[in-house]
Amino acid sequence: MPRLVLTLAIAQFIAPFFPRLTGIGGEIGARTTEAGLPAPETPAGYAFGIWFPIFVLGLVYAVRYWRDPANESYRRVAPYAAAMFAFGTLWMLWTQVMGSGLMQLPLIFGMFASTLLGWRHVDARGDKALPILFGLQAGWLSAAVCLNTTSWLRNFVGATPFGLSPEIYALATLLPAAAIALVAIFSRRANIWYVVAMVWALAGIAVANINGERFVLIAALVLMAPVLAAFSVRTKRVPAAR
Repeated sequence: MPRLVLTLAIAQFIAPFFPRLTGIGGEIGARTTEAGLPAPETPAGYAFGIWFPIFVLGLVYAVRYWRDPANESYRRVAPYAAAMFAFGTLWMLWTQVMGSGLMQLPLIFGMFASTLLGWRHVDARGDKALPILFGLQAGWLSAAVCLNTTSWLRNFVGATPFGLSPEIYALATLLPAAAIALVAIFSRRANIWYVVAMVWALAGIAVANINGERFVLIAALVLMAPVLAAFSVRTKRVPAAR
């Protein structure tokens, strides 16, 4: 298992370069916007840079587990870490080769599910990299699963579904993402890193709409408030919350 986890952690760094290495497919950003301009609910490009610290933290964990395979805190999360690394790598490869499509959904939901399951086994008193890794990935994916779902539905229908305007349809992405965050916070699962990633995602959406849909810009900014307020209230009640 340690070698598998390490291999999959390394694969996450290599997968984005697959088109350049093989000449097959195209970069993720280009493939996901082939149908036109980015949707209003798509974060600004810089926001996706959050994957770099997530990948680095994943590699740090994988190396430490490889060097200390008997460590119980590493072993508990290993199957889930392997799954989330694998789903993430497959999502990148699929998107680069095939573009946006239905297969993206089970892959990103698989990544989200394995992240949440692994998060339940993280010992906050153990390796300090693990709560950061799982918190950041869970927070970002809480928004990403909503974005991928509404994006796929738009591509499948060929237009904004249900006759909704683009800005209202964008709200259909933002509200579920904020709701997932609130559930995570009040269930005492979310740590500060989860909140950082969720706010980062909302800020990225706001920035993307500075010169675009003002309604989406305002909605993204407004939804930061309940997320931050809920976490503030939760942490006051549970000072030791991880």
